[in-house]
Amino acid sequence: MRFPPTLAAFLVCLPIVAPSLFGQGNAEDDGLLRFDNAVSAFYDSNINGNSSEESDIELAYKPTLNFTRRSGLLGIDASVGGGFGWFLDNSEYDYQDFYSSFGIMYPNDASIPYKLTLGGGYNSTSTLDRFVGGRVASDNANLSARFRYNVNERWGFSLNSLWGEITYDSARYTDQTTWGAGFDFVYIYSEKLEIFAGYGYSETSAINDYQDHTFRIKAEGELTPKLTGILGLGYQIRESSAFGNTGDPYVNLDLAWAVNERIEVAANSGIGYNTTSTGSSGTTTKLGMVAAMALSASLTGSLGVSYNESEYSDFGLDRSDEYLSYQAALAWQLGASAALTGSVTFEDADSTRDQLVYDRLRAGLNLRMSF
Repeated sequence: MRFPPTLAAFLVCLPIVAPSLFGQGNAEDDGLLRFDNAVSAFYDSNINGNSSEESDIELAYKPTLNFTRRSGLLGIDASVGGGFGWFLDNSEYDYQDFYSSFGIMYPNDASIPYKLTLGGGYNSTSTLDRFVGGRVASDNANLSARFRYNVNERWGFSLNSLWGEITYDSARYTDQTTWGAGFDFVYIYSEKLEIFAGYGYSETSAINDYQDHTFRIKAEGELTPKLTGILGLGYQIRESSAFGNTGDPYVNLDLAWAVNERIEVAANSGIGYNTTSTGSSGTTTKLGMVAAMALSASLTGSLGVSYNESEYSDFGLDRSDEYLSYQAALAWQLGASAALTGSVTFEDADSTRDQLVYDRLRAGLNLRMSF
């Protein structure tokens, strides 16, 4: 599915009438309708992410219509939008993407000991795929459900399930279907910190079927007065009838450290399994850190670095990919509903496949406006 023409025309025309239609409601009453716009221009020295290093300038517009409601016992979040992109020298890569998502929470009352959360979305996108070294178009649908029940002030449990499907526009790639379920026992350490211990199972069907088992323990919330986020550790196993089993540590780290009133440092790390667009199984390790500093009341600067390593061994592959990237950004807040951001990213890619060894520089401006 590509972007419906009538919806594209509707979203493109919305900015003309947006000031009189949106931003007038309240999420706690009948609901808040907000229209977000992002306009960007970027120079990209390697639009395909491969050794050919073909450069171009990409112009893009991304409108998104958001609805939020927190009235009564029902909480609702919904969005629908698109992404329109134009390449100055390579028009064959122009795209019209579609995005949608929803979330429903019941009951919307913290005093009630149970909570049911439903979510999902449908997206049709054309993006750079690092594994193949080119741009790939696909449709992605997903659904999820989570039930949480607090037995008392200290203990609770949660049950969760998920389903997802990826369909590619080209027969060169492998469609995938994933479903899964899991549970966690919850220890409520305080109002700001909870400890989870549980198990998750998922199954992915592609060229080959993969079954993933994850045994995990994690802390989520305020770890110290200045350190918040998620700290998760455990062990994971991927089973395959065709290629055997593999086991690796499970790591899920996503932390934010408020150094002082002006500086915040965010760090993330993870080890997990993934299935590529061609149906291959990979193990990915990632590390990242970003430091942001408020230079004034309306100006924020940030510097970041990230590392990503993926290894593949099934279907006769003996392949390893590594990516090291550096980022710098400067964001200027233009009042309450607009911001202008300039950013530069440099990526150094190394691989056992020669065509995936490259450098990439991406730099440009992004203007965001909300009504």
